[in-house]
Amino acid sequence: MSDNFGDFIKEKRARCNYSLKYVAEIIGISNVYQSSIEAGKRPAPSYDVLMKLRDALKLNDDEFGEMLDLAAESKNSRAVAYDLADYINQNDFIHKTLRFSLKNKIPESEWIRFFNAMNEKYQ
Repeated sequence: MSDNFGDFIKEKRARCNYSLKYVAEIIGISNVYQSSIEAGKRPAPSYDVLMKLRDALKLNDDEFGEMLDLAAESKNSRAVAYDLADYINQNDFIHKTLRFSLKNKIPESEWIRFFNAMNEKYQ
């Protein structure tokens, strides 16, 4: 697992044997911008560009999730990844549950217990 967004993209690009210039061309950004992203000098690009990167670098679902998490971290260490924000916003119950948790100061230990139960049931 990569430590940051730029390294993640660089590693996946190398796995595909693609040049930086080639990836920049197929996703529609300049190679200078692509280089600055990979060097960690710029945060992750827009969601549309991330979708193009997913396709260009042939990422599986787990890799795509990791990429979205790293993209969010590159923008702000407390940011929520695009896919998670969409999921929360599209599911009223989840949104209400998170609000309830915040309002009632539900401890992390309860969320861990909940996660472990869900993981056991659906893994």
